[in-house]
Amino acid sequence: MRFIRPLLAALVLVSTFISSAFAAEAPAGKRAPWTTSKLHGTPTTPEPYRVAPAFANLRFQRPTCVEEFPGGDRLLVTEIGGKVFTFPKRADVAAADLLIDLRAELRQGWLAVLDAAFHPRFADNRQLYIAYVHPDGGRARVSRFTVERSDPPRVTRASEQVLLDWPAAGHSGGCLEFGPDGLLYISTGDGSGPNPPDGLTTGQDVTDLLGSILRIDVDHPAGGQPYSIPADNPFGELAGARPEVWAYGLRNPWKFGIDRRSGEVFAADNGWESWEMVHRIVRGGNCGWPVMEGRVALRSEVKLGPTPILPPVKDHPHTEANSVIGGPVYRGSRVPGLDGAFVYGDYITGTIWAVRPDKDQSYSHITLCDTDLRIVAFAEGSRGELYVLDHDFTGQIYELLPNDEPDLSSSFPRRLSETGLFASVPRHEPAPGVAPYRVTVPRWVDGARARRWVAVPGSATIELAATPEVSSTFPEGTVLVKELYLPLSAALEYPLEVQLLHYYRGVWRPYTYQWNDTGTDATLVDSIGASRQFAPVTGLSYTVALPERTWHFNAVNECKLCHNAGPKFVLGFTAQQLNRPAPSEASPDTRQLQRLVAQGVLSSAPVLAADDPSRLVDPHDATQPLDDRARSYLHGNCAMCHHPGGNAIVSFFLRRDLPFDKLNTNKGTGIGTFGLHDARLIVAGDPYRSVLLYRMSKLGYARMPYIGSRVVDSDGVALVAEWIRSLPPVVPQASAPVASAAPAGGAASFDLAAELAENLRVAELVRAEGKDSDAAIRGLVRTTGSALALSTQLHAGAVKLRNREVAVTAGAAAPSDIRGLFETFIPEAQRKQTLGTTVDPQVILNLRGDRERGKLIFFSDGARCRNCHDPDNRNLSLGPTLADIRQKYPKPADLLLHVLQPSLKIDEPFAAFTLVTTDGRALVGLLVEQTDAAVTLKTLERQLVRVPRSEIEELQRSDKSLMPDRILSDLTAQEAADLFEYLRSASGK
Repeated sequence: MRFIRPLLAALVLVSTFISSAFAAEAPAGKRAPWTTSKLHGTPTTPEPYRVAPAFANLRFQRPTCVEEFPGGDRLLVTEIGGKVFTFPKRADVAAADLLIDLRAELRQGWLAVLDAAFHPRFADNRQLYIAYVHPDGGRARVSRFTVERSDPPRVTRASEQVLLDWPAAGHSGGCLEFGPDGLLYISTGDGSGPNPPDGLTTGQDVTDLLGSILRIDVDHPAGGQPYSIPADNPFGELAGARPEVWAYGLRNPWKFGIDRRSGEVFAADNGWESWEMVHRIVRGGNCGWPVMEGRVALRSEVKLGPTPILPPVKDHPHTEANSVIGGPVYRGSRVPGLDGAFVYGDYITGTIWAVRPDKDQSYSHITLCDTDLRIVAFAEGSRGELYVLDHDFTGQIYELLPNDEPDLSSSFPRRLSETGLFASVPRHEPAPGVAPYRVTVPRWVDGARARRWVAVPGSATIELAATPEVSSTFPEGTVLVKELYLPLSAALEYPLEVQLLHYYRGVWRPYTYQWNDTGTDATLVDSIGASRQFAPVTGLSYTVALPERTWHFNAVNECKLCHNAGPKFVLGFTAQQLNRPAPSEASPDTRQLQRLVAQGVLSSAPVLAADDPSRLVDPHDATQPLDDRARSYLHGNCAMCHHPGGNAIVSFFLRRDLPFDKLNTNKGTGIGTFGLHDARLIVAGDPYRSVLLYRMSKLGYARMPYIGSRVVDSDGVALVAEWIRSLPPVVPQASAPVASAAPAGGAASFDLAAELAENLRVAELVRAEGKDSDAAIRGLVRTTGSALALSTQLHAGAVKLRNREVAVTAGAAAPSDIRGLFETFIPEAQRKQTLGTTVDPQVILNLRGDRERGKLIFFSDGARCRNCHDPDNRNLSLGPTLADIRQKYPKPADLLLHVLQPSLKIDEPFAAFTLVTTDGRALVGLLVEQTDAAVTLKTLERQLVRVPRSEIEELQRSDKSLMPDRILSDLTAQEAADLFEYLRSASGK
């Protein structure tokens, strides 16, 4: 865009008023009540339903089902690891009672509890049925247990009677439901992993129990079995067929529901690569798998079963759903609008839907609500409660309720001037009662600076927590305001955006307002975000130093990646960030926390000890200790994801309160080493083998932070490099061979001390300006370590102008892993046009790839694919081999979708597990073996690590793929096409 003179005039005014406004910030006296808020509701129409915690004080470890105890006074919850709990059905219940631990008497093997169901006459016979995968042979089984008449109830293993079992090497099914006919319905999966589709070719075969809904009579054993076959089962007379089968042609129906009035059965079935299905299950029904995936033909060579294929009543493309989970056919009174509807959700997206049969044999479909939950099960209570069970996000039980939120979208402020936050928007003058504040560690936002205000409705106050582990209490309607602007000169600035965090109905909701060209108002940005081009101003009598680049306004979901549950959503308004001298106060002893209390913003000031391990300092205050400065910088910029329990797949931590030896940084990383020799996340004493410094120094693929920043922070790079160099070196540990760990020449080993000395020599070399240094500088960009050393000196401002030009020119022409270190010094328009963060798959698919060029990319020194994928040898691969990939994804579009969205669907053998030991260490890798004695992981460095059970604090399956997101971002479209041509070629050799 081109700036106009009215804009510049407005900017001059902005700077004048802002400086005066901050010079005369609100005094320490009581603030006026804030009564002008117009922020009510949301910009969009509320969803018809919502979820709310039903038992806020209870959490479970990866639960798999919730059922109401007959009688309605207790609930039962199963955990995948083997424990089954019950608890009183009271909202304030604080603890659950152990019913049985199925692992307690087992010595080895992996056990997984799938589901549970009570017999319809439980009050008389006390029968409980549990489906679980037994370690002995790895088969799923359905067992009957007897619940003792104790308080709380108990079950002993001695009461177990196994009814039937089936292969469970992957898709197990395992849902149990009694119908109104008193018969037990059981779902089974196709007994194999995700690939190839229906590996046992069993979906159309009714001679086994796989891929089916079974129906048995558990009350009348016959023929030496603990159950009998109902007379009207469809295949009792078919030679060779298993008479238990009621319907078939299913892939992995994890959960289904039965209408207690009509007896109709609906199942949510997990699809393969493209579709998720909802089927109406009928007697003898053929749901099509694997001949069909939903309504699309898949394996035409498979012989059809004995009955015709019936299409699903609803199917979802993988752009909408990825792992559907069935619920009940709701017949309660608490949510009357859902009477007769089959309720189901999606484990990956958290969306909840309902489908209901109409009178004309068609089906109506509605989206009920979107959630952040990892939905794994539903249950209907006797009083009409509709429970939703979260598996691994919170491990809690929620209730689906009508959303009583009024639709205020039409009146939601679309302009900043309409929010009631400012008395004068052009002059940035806050409304009465809106208080300014500052933080100790501002987050790097591409050179922009920030002003902050807090607005608390009326005279209410915030109860600020003293520690990061505890959530602060904010009054309803609280707004945190951050305005971003670019400083152009001492007297001129350019306003960019105003970010709001609005606490509405118990949820923090992020919004962004973009300033107009005249700086007089700002307009609400769409939820999908926006971008804006900046260009330098010409034809003026003075220079406006606005960089030529694109400014990105974050989408709502991008905001939520940082403002997540781990750091309690609020990042800046914390005791540690606010514990600083009060702005504009003459006395340095006046603390901002006390000032906010005096103003009536805070109810009280948390007491923070001088030696508080979470204490933050200004990272760029040279009077503070270097370690405090660097650790504070990393906390403010990285810890919102990199904390224990955070959402980062690489489980190392950067939170300030953790001691250095608990950060888990002295290890490799699965995202690659980028050509750094013997790299670790942080190599104490050597910044140029430290992946952390590399990733924060570059643009493109693997940049950190990967969200919210598109410009490298030179001061931050220089600070972290100095800090790493100051750390006492540790004795190098032998690491597993990694494909990219050897120098480009192919040597198997190298002299670490010599390389460190060479990298440090860069600092001296680039300070000497002259033609003699040109060749040496160009040589530095041939390896990643020396290129990182060179770019670090550029960030530190230690490079003479001539050498700087030579270094940037040479770096810009280097391969992508090195080029990314220098692109931040190049104007945006002159950079190599790479795919970036938003990739149109068709652009790549439309290009003709060159196999040989793609092979060079795959085997390049900084390659990211070959770190995990050997061409043919599974023992050398962390993920599948190229041969496996070609078999799984014969279609280029499917392969590309998997690479672009690796967490969309994760094959179980390649699911990432995080193991936290009792002494705070964290390991990430693939689960190789799990026994009562120990757990064995294949780590990111392809090492087998066995950890005794006694040393394990936590073991969790991650919902994130080990394959990083945006892995193609710094390749050109042609390079990506070349790489894909090699990946799908006939031989990996």
